[in-house]
Amino acid sequence: MFEFISGNDNAIVVLHEIYGVNDHIKRSCKLFHKSGFDVYCPDFLNREPFTYGEHEEAYNYFNKHCGFNISRIMQLTADLRPSYKKIIIVGFSVGGTLAWLSASKKICDGIVSFYGSRIRDYTEHEPDCPVLVIQAKYEEAYDPVILQEKLSEYSMVSFRLFDGKHGFCDVFSPAFNQIESVKALVLSHEFISNIIAH
Repeated sequence: MFEFISGNDNAIVVLHEIYGVNDHIKRSCKLFHKSGFDVYCPDFLNREPFTYGEHEEAYNYFNKHCGFNISRIMQLTADLRPSYKKIIIVGFSVGGTLAWLSASKKICDGIVSFYGSRIRDYTEHEPDCPVLVIQAKYEEAYDPVILQEKLSEYSMVSFRLFDGKHGFCDVFSPAFNQIESVKALVLSHEFISNIIAH
């Protein structure tokens, strides 16, 4: 578990990509902690992170050893619940899909999903908490506009499409887009702040 704990009133659980707890995830955790949250990031891989060049190996490892099983997330949020007023789950890529799956389980107060591409396989899951779905406009495997249309029937979902590629918020990725990343991060912080305030 990668974590920052300072006795804050609210917590954020960060769910990593197929690569594991890499520099991008650690940086994201630090940013959330600086914003006034205790941060918990479970390591689903239980190994050193993969490099971006090991994409296929990382993908296969994640599918074999982790998959889209949210039982560990449910246990973590249950353990954290007595200590915090609000718990937010933020996920990136496969972590974004895991966050989406968590949104219908009454285990947190809000979800931010950054380019959770496999949400398209779980659109029947209706969230019971506010969800911000952040998607890249240029996805190779699917059309995010179709996903947007499918999720528009859920009142708890806010869907935003950004002018970038998958991974555009990751400063270590070739897909990084500074302008769109800033917009997405500001939006996510506003979304989280609104949940905390109510």
